[in-house]
Amino acid sequence: MSILKRFASETRGAVAPIFAVATLPMLLAVGSAVDYDRATAMRARIQAAADATALAMARQAGDLSDADLQTKGASYFEGALAAAWTDAGANRVSQGFVRTALAITKTADKKVVVDVRGAYPTTFMRMAGKAQMDIAASGQAAWGVRKIEVALVLDNTGSMASSNKITELKKAAKNLVTTLEGVAKEPDQVKIALVPFNTQVHVDTAWKNETWLDFSTFGVNKSAWDGCIADRNSGYDTNDNPLAKYPAVKSCQWGTALALVKPLSTDFAAMRTAIDSMNAVGNTNITIGLAWGLAALSPGAPLTGGAAFGSADVEKFMILLTDGDNTQNRFGDTVYQMDQRTKTACDEVKKSSNGITLYTVRVINGNATLLKSCASDSSKYFDVTSASQLDGVFKKIASDITSIRLTM
Repeated sequence: MSILKRFASETRGAVAPIFAVATLPMLLAVGSAVDYDRATAMRARIQAAADATALAMARQAGDLSDADLQTKGASYFEGALAAAWTDAGANRVSQGFVRTALAITKTADKKVVVDVRGAYPTTFMRMAGKAQMDIAASGQAAWGVRKIEVALVLDNTGSMASSNKITELKKAAKNLVTTLEGVAKEPDQVKIALVPFNTQVHVDTAWKNETWLDFSTFGVNKSAWDGCIADRNSGYDTNDNPLAKYPAVKSCQWGTALALVKPLSTDFAAMRTAIDSMNAVGNTNITIGLAWGLAALSPGAPLTGGAAFGSADVEKFMILLTDGDNTQNRFGDTVYQMDQRTKTACDEVKKSSNGITLYTVRVINGNATLLKSCASDSSKYFDVTSASQLDGVFKKIASDITSIRLTM
């Protein structure tokens, strides 16, 4: 009798092998469920690492090249998933997971996308011929560019002609413009405005038909107007309230030597040229400088171009520089009264809803107590005892401004 026939007719000890054969599918099913659960848990960890990587890289995306984004992102992903990784040819391995692909990219609509591919080994399913399970995960996070708006509110009074102050101021201000220009990653990321002031401000006469101008208060002939503007009516001179107009004066108090106000602009070369055009002439009215600095950073008239106050993606700054005490405004106020107006204007600029950081710089002379209290905090106040220090001070301010994270 053949072995096969004897096996078929044998009844002794048949239960165990029959049971084993019968239960094998059950064991494979249970084992496959175990393998599947383990792979699912690993995929969840990989997904969490991909999401974390996308968020982390989104904060830096604007400052990184595609290659740097890939390199830094891969390092972040590995650290987020596991403490130790090893090379396996072109792949990377950790805790059994074989990472076969990892791509970290920026999209045109400003998203960072993390795509991960790999495989995870099986135990029970291996008996059925499936040695590994494929795993894929994808995470993404939006990123945007944080914008910077800076108003340079600069004393152009006659005393700035002494001790080389106006010359050093021009150099320092132009260098600040160049520094800010250098951090711009996108065309409209950095905007700068210029507000030269003495007792008045001087604007382009091309604006003579703007509705925010008032030619009646001082009886000005519009066609003969030379562009100078005095304080707004009391109660409006310290803020940016749109209810009051800006009074044109018949003629600039010290001729047209006072440099023109320049609204927020990304034309950095033109801004440096405007700074070079500044002259030292006239008396001091700090309040009008602050009021127009606030107007420059405002989205409304007269100097449109500022983002809405409170915009999450915009940081606003004002730099106020003066070398003297308040001496003259349109109201004939005493120095004390003028200082109170200046304090009110400073408080208006610093309102939390405006989100403006105010720097103040005292050059040799001026009311130190007033200027220090005007600054957003004591670290934003600078007391300059020599004009030659201005460049260093402006470099420090530029460094503070550019230290903010420019990608969000």
